[in-house]
Amino acid sequence: MTGGGEAARTFSLQCGARSHTVTVPDGVRFLYAPMNKVPVPVDASAEIRAALDAPVGSPRIEELVRPGQKVCIISDDNTRFTPVNLILRELLPRIEGAGVRHEDILIVMALGSHRYMTEAEMREKVGAEIYENYRVMNSEFADPAQLTEVGLSELGTPIRVFKPAMEADVRIGLGTVMPHGCMGFSGGAKILYPGITAADIVSEFHIIQGLTEEILLGMVEAPTRLAVEAWTKNIGLHFIVNVALDEGQRLYRAAAGDYIAAQRRVVGYAQELCGIPLPEAPDVVLTAAHPIYLDFWQCGKAIYAPAKVIKPGGEILVLAACEEGVGPHPDVLRYISMEDGPEALAARVAAGERGEDMLAMAVGVGNGRIARRNRITYISDGLTAAQMAQAGLGHSHEAALQQTLEETLSRFKDPFLLILPEGAEAIPYL
Repeated sequence: MTGGGEAARTFSLQCGARSHTVTVPDGVRFLYAPMNKVPVPVDASAEIRAALDAPVGSPRIEELVRPGQKVCIISDDNTRFTPVNLILRELLPRIEGAGVRHEDILIVMALGSHRYMTEAEMREKVGAEIYENYRVMNSEFADPAQLTEVGLSELGTPIRVFKPAMEADVRIGLGTVMPHGCMGFSGGAKILYPGITAADIVSEFHIIQGLTEEILLGMVEAPTRLAVEAWTKNIGLHFIVNVALDEGQRLYRAAAGDYIAAQRRVVGYAQELCGIPLPEAPDVVLTAAHPIYLDFWQCGKAIYAPAKVIKPGGEILVLAACEEGVGPHPDVLRYISMEDGPEALAARVAAGERGEDMLAMAVGVGNGRIARRNRITYISDGLTAAQMAQAGLGHSHEAALQQTLEETLSRFKDPFLLILPEGAEAIPYL
């Protein structure tokens, strides 16, 4: 971490494939707060093997699977950086060594409600050799023919799950544990629920967040997390491998085993990386959405960390590539600017409404709640001023980063500036 005084005042911030330099003006108090530096294993494969050899709260995978069984391995998609190929190269031989036939193993990309991954993206995710020799497919969230109902949620919504995954005898989840605005932390049960469920369950998952006043980012047992874990118990997630990654997306630690116990183990590792103590609440936060870059739907996660610590009336500047524009749910923009969003969302939930529009509304209402407390400006060449105006947010082009920062600071008397170079993965606290 770097403070004011004689310390360096010029920093490089990543924005997708681009980097931008920004200089803190003289006289401005500031804290530059990257993720904590930790020693990473020299042999990442050995870390995965150690996790598989000593699972948390579960027998080893070799003891869970049996000859004749069908196994479904559920992986996160290309919006996450989990080293899936590395994990699979250690996991698959153990499964097959226990007698499971090669052709009885299915690998599914858990999309939630994200866009479908291309063949090239899936090949890159799992590795070319594995892609060529195993069945690899996207999950489905919209086609009823590919979904099977397994019960009702607490709100009475039919729980429909990707049918090929439910036809397996054993389901294994792979993912990264990182701060998450809706779940507190990602990983664990989230890979299944809502990872491979229908869109209406994905929307319900976010509705809980949209109706919650509190910022859930960094909460170990957020209400959404506990609800998802309860639902998952009825569906069945038999084993997980979760990892924590450093600021360079290198493997730091891994744990395998029970979907609750192993996830909590990795939460502890993630906290070592992401926890950032602050000397005071900032007036202005400049947060880079890095390592997220894909679209506004994903990059919007970078506002949760600033919202936890910023002063009321403070300003949040989000540097975000948003290479694919707004993303899969463009209506989120109008819901961010809805003044009576929480009340309107609650009324629609009470009326039993679900589906994609409710998903966009829930996320928009959550973001809008922050935007009404703090002015938010996106600094992005992937978004337009008109799009951000629809959401009631500010916009600048990336070339104007320095100017935008200086103009923002000028609106405060003796401001304290917080810079988060990995804003999508930081957990600042006072």
